[in-house]
Amino acid sequence: MSADREREASSASAYTASVANSLLGRSMWGRLRLRQMLLLRDLSARVKVAPDPRLTQRRPLYVIAVLLILASLLTQYALLLICGLLLLGIAIVPELWYRFGLRGLVITHEAASARVGFGSVVTVPLAVENSKLLPLPMVETTDDFPEALTLLGARLALSTRPGSAELIRGMRLWTYQRVRRRYYVRAIQRGAYTLGPTVVRVTDPFGILTREATFETARALLVHPLIAPLERFDLTPRALFGDHASRLRLLEDPLRVAGVRDYTPGDDPRRVHWKATARLGALQSKLLDPSTQRTLLIALDVRTFARAQLGYDPDLAELGITVAASIATWAIQRGYAVGLISNGAFSNVVPDADGRPATLPTGGSAAFALPRLRLEPAARPEQLTLILDSLARLLVYGGAPLEPLLAQEMRSAPTGATLVYVGLESLVDVATLITLRRIQMSGHAVSLALTSRDSDDPFADAEGTHNLNAARLPIHYVGGRARWRALLAEALGELPPRRATEVPSDEHLAAERELIAAERSARAARYAQRKEDTSHAETNEWQRNPGAEQQPSAPQPPVVALP
Repeated sequence: MSADREREASSASAYTASVANSLLGRSMWGRLRLRQMLLLRDLSARVKVAPDPRLTQRRPLYVIAVLLILASLLTQYALLLICGLLLLGIAIVPELWYRFGLRGLVITHEAASARVGFGSVVTVPLAVENSKLLPLPMVETTDDFPEALTLLGARLALSTRPGSAELIRGMRLWTYQRVRRRYYVRAIQRGAYTLGPTVVRVTDPFGILTREATFETARALLVHPLIAPLERFDLTPRALFGDHASRLRLLEDPLRVAGVRDYTPGDDPRRVHWKATARLGALQSKLLDPSTQRTLLIALDVRTFARAQLGYDPDLAELGITVAASIATWAIQRGYAVGLISNGAFSNVVPDADGRPATLPTGGSAAFALPRLRLEPAARPEQLTLILDSLARLLVYGGAPLEPLLAQEMRSAPTGATLVYVGLESLVDVATLITLRRIQMSGHAVSLALTSRDSDDPFADAEGTHNLNAARLPIHYVGGRARWRALLAEALGELPPRRATEVPSDEHLAAERELIAAERSARAARYAQRKEDTSHAETNEWQRNPGAEQQPSAPQPPVVALP
């Protein structure tokens, strides 16, 4: 029997193909059309859409409503007709909103910036648009926010995702209506976070059926570490780094390309950057770093306990990261080529060109993309951004000893490079001192910027310290928990920082209202300045070309509605 069925199926397919060939002809377009028809026929035969169980359970309502209407027509009893019509409306209206409520719903959710400084306030606009005729009497949005940050003027609900909180808001959307809301988030904790996704729930006017959908509107947000002047750590720049980098460009290294510039007549043809020329459509010359430039390599040890089972001390870890970020900022601003290595793990939350998480599509948890942090020394203008982004993504728990990494990295370091070791005093063991001493004897300058435990720290006496002065290395102590808390008070104010799920006090609410007002004023000033700059640019362009017609403005990219 199976063989007979296969022959019948093959004969039916052959008949369909012959009919299609006779109708469409033997041209190339006809053969492509034939393949499309056969593919659609096979898909329609295989794919079966399962009915929605919530709508299937409501089918008896239609039967009862029809029976009541028929009974009223037979008995001429008006009350049965009214009951049947009411029951039919209760059955049809919720299903109408359930089927079509989420169609044509557009969610736009993005942060004003993907990178913010420590203590800054970032604006997070949310726009919900109903682009259809069907009004939505009840729309509820639930956004995932990082629990470690503060949503000014509001308290968030707890979330099932670790490290996240939920912002729940309700609204009404009528026909072709758009609702915009702005939220203000204060960056009180260094790290890599994701804002979103957004879960939308739509309810019918009777509140009987609710349908939800998840809109992938996640945005990555990198909070850079706190940056402070070196004097706040009792560091002397000349003692730590030696003499400043020479500003005389006596000799340029052709292997160290710092960037490109426009070609000027008289430039050596060997300096033409052909790839940049092809990309920009105009001749570009290479900018070369001077061979006399000083190189600085920062080695950051994120460990705060000798045994990883004890976890980590957040205050000491953040203080070490702040010291590394402050040293890198100081050095890059003065022309140093700065590199960075660390033994900490790396979070894979990183914003792409549009601000979306490139490797973590949904928020809540951080994963590991690289075993450690490593940035080659460079003096490019974007090097500071790369260093701060890397420190924002650095995870402080775990970490192997830094001594093997030091020996490996300094082999490829240029002659005369300066090494600054940043770590906890009690974790600088004999092996680390020997490695640092060997690096110094090989022609490199070595300095240590060490954090230390305060006298009231319960682990101050439990961990022994070595005689660091025996290594004859320059050592600078930058403080401990008390120093970190003082820096936090200067950056965030005297009030202790509030997490997103904590109930705000009256003092917190008053301070947060002032921050919101200041951010609104700053945004209005930036908008006015941008508008004034645009007006001046248009005026100057018209003065240069008074006869030229005004070009229309570039169209805005469309917002894609998710199904």
